[in-house]
Amino acid sequence: MVGRMRFTPVQLDRAAGVLVGAAAGDALGAGYEFGARVAPEAVTMRPGSLTGRSAGSWTDDTDMAVAIARVAAQGVRLDEAPGLEQVAAGFLEWYSSHPPDMGMQTRTVLSGASGPADLARSSADYAATHGKSAGNGSLMRTGPVALAHLGDDQALVRAAGLISSLTHDDPLAKEACAIWCVAIDRALREGRLDGISDGISLLPDDRGVYWVERIAEAEQPDPEVIRSNTFVVTALQAAWWAIWSTKEQEGSAHLQAALRAAVGIGNDTDTVAAIAGALLGARYGASAIPFTWRRHLQGWPAGMRHADLVGLGVLAARGGETDGSGWPLEPDLWPTYRKDFHPTGRVTILDEDPGIQWGDVAGLANADADAFISLCRIGSAQRRGEDHFEIWLVDEDGSEANADARHVLADTAEAISLLRAEGKRVFVHCVRAESRTPSVASAWLVRSRHMPPIAAIAAVEDAMGWVALRHSLRVSIESLADS
Repeated sequence: MVGRMRFTPVQLDRAAGVLVGAAAGDALGAGYEFGARVAPEAVTMRPGSLTGRSAGSWTDDTDMAVAIARVAAQGVRLDEAPGLEQVAAGFLEWYSSHPPDMGMQTRTVLSGASGPADLARSSADYAATHGKSAGNGSLMRTGPVALAHLGDDQALVRAAGLISSLTHDDPLAKEACAIWCVAIDRALREGRLDGISDGISLLPDDRGVYWVERIAEAEQPDPEVIRSNTFVVTALQAAWWAIWSTKEQEGSAHLQAALRAAVGIGNDTDTVAAIAGALLGARYGASAIPFTWRRHLQGWPAGMRHADLVGLGVLAARGGETDGSGWPLEPDLWPTYRKDFHPTGRVTILDEDPGIQWGDVAGLANADADAFISLCRIGSAQRRGEDHFEIWLVDEDGSEANADARHVLADTAEAISLLRAEGKRVFVHCVRAESRTPSVASAWLVRSRHMPPIAAIAAVEDAMGWVALRHSLRVSIESLADS
């Protein structure tokens, strides 16, 4: 097992963001793959241009990242032989599922291996016999490698190179993966996006000079080099340019602008946006990704969705350790909630819309609704179908509780309005309907009914009875008046 640091809720949100951010960028770019440049503001989530899959479906970039994350989520080191072989087995399992979208180099290497233990040999043979073996196919999936070795630069750089070598045994590919993994580590642990320089500093001096020059190229207003982005160096440059050129924005706004910019570059859009998304998600968290992007996220293995990526990212960072309730591995958290919190099943309907039920977790199993929004953690067995959405909103005060509670409240309120506009009856709940549920209800009144925040909170308190809003959530609701 890999030793693990203790994480704040914000850092765990960021750990989930590594996978969810990459998947969102991947799915966003899938609709524009190998197309011409497009204005970033015109970029939307649409069906895959090459895969033909529905909007929100990720591609090989995230598929292969999931194969790595599944190993990391068991606490297995990725810089040692057992972990490498498990990752290789995952790659081959994915390959046998006949994915519709796969890089030429990856396909050749996987098809040439007789089994997991033979994959590194097949990759080395490809590198030895091909003049060009530094495609972007290992950089696109490297995010989970960072999660497996947070805080240990030596192990992280070693693992990044070894995992890259399973399909891309080229020095440039291995260096790019190491640089990006270190940047993800710094974004997640320290909340900064300039960790790319830390990664470069860990390389030998002559290689560091090379990468400093490449990053300087990427920080030009509109560098021509980023358009030929199937090469690992230019793919990294394109992802960094998208982040760098939109840095005047903050939080979710920066994440969205940067991913749209990454797609707008054109060419290998899903991969560039996946690379950028892993770093942006590590900085701003899974909670920063808008509902309209994460709503339909799905891909390999069949049935995997947004909530599964969240749990996988948290487990990978924690080395396979769950929280006190067994989340995210425990399929049913109701026994824990019943024992520790005694929810009563109360449900409130506001006069403003009888199609929305506001309740607690005891009402989830039997709620008569078409769509469900869980503001607390639930197990996989508690999900009520495809229109069940889990929101990362921590019921605590303090700067380490929520990365941006204001964004989450506003985004969730708009998600509820969107579901209602589709004619769905919505059930919204937290554990006891005392803080998170009334907070979202208040935010919904502000956003959808244009009610002043103080009046919205008072209306919810009056309708729901005993309410105890967290101070930070109350402040976040009040700030919605400025939007």
